[in-house]
Amino acid sequence: MKLSGIANKQIWKSRKLWAVILLGIFLTFFRPPVPDSIGQSFRCVFRVATHLQSFKENLTTPHSGEQILPSAVQEMLSLLREHKLSSYQISRKIKADPLLHERIVESAWPRRMSPDSHYKFIFISDPDRSPNCREVERRKEVVLVFCR
Repeated sequence: MKLSGIANKQIWKSRKLWAVILLGIFLTFFRPPVPDSIGQSFRCVFRVATHLQSFKENLTTPHSGEQILPSAVQEMLSLLREHKLSSYQISRKIKADPLLHERIVESAWPRRMSPDSHYKFIFISDPDRSPNCREVERRKEVVLVFCR
């Protein structure tokens, strides 16, 4: 039979070929994050290369991209800018939410979160209000308070 002739061929006995076949099967069915991230990087570079003018405009436009941040973070950024604050604190409830905590720290830069700051952001629903703090400004989700 022809099938047995193919099976006996030297090509099927090669370990390198089997390694490539098994790697291909693994990548096809399990799709680990490494190939996905490499593919995403190539897609991003391709989009930037094809829309270079839009990319350049976004680089020079102040506050571009902030629309994708959570609304509470957008409110905190707005309050930081309006009151020209260089440092701030956030409440325990905001700190407990990793998404909000990370986003405000990275998007508020060069303003820094500091335990020495007198200005603090709290949620409107946050019961953790100290008696020595006064409200500076209120938004839909966040309140800026000044604490002595």
